[in-house]
Amino acid sequence: MGEPAYTQVNIRGEKYRISGDAESASIPELAAYVEDKMNEVKQCSSIIDPKHVAVITALNLADELFGERARFVELLRELSERTQEIGSPLDATLSTAEEGAASKS
Repeated sequence: MGEPAYTQVNIRGEKYRISGDAESASIPELAAYVEDKMNEVKQCSSIIDPKHVAVITALNLADELFGERARFVELLRELSERTQEIGSPLDATLSTAEEGAASKS
C-alpha cells in the first residue's frame, strides 16, 4: 500500500492539505463546490463569522444530500414497481410456453 496522496486546495482564502486516493482528482472539484456554496451563504445572509458560514453551508449540503437520497429511494421504488409490472406478464408467458413445450414431448 502506497503513501496517501495529498492535494492542496484553497477555500475562502484558507489553504487545506487534503489526503485522498491517488485517483481522487475530484478533490479540487469538491473544494470548489464547497467554496461556491460558502460564497452563496455569505452573499445571501448577514453572517460574518467564518465558522457560522461553514456550519450553515454544512447544513445546506446535508439538506442537499438528504434530498438526493430521498430521490434515489423513490427511483428505486419506481424501478422495482416497473420491474414487477414487466416481470409478471413475462413470467406468465414463459410459463405458458414451457407448459406447451412439455405437453408436446
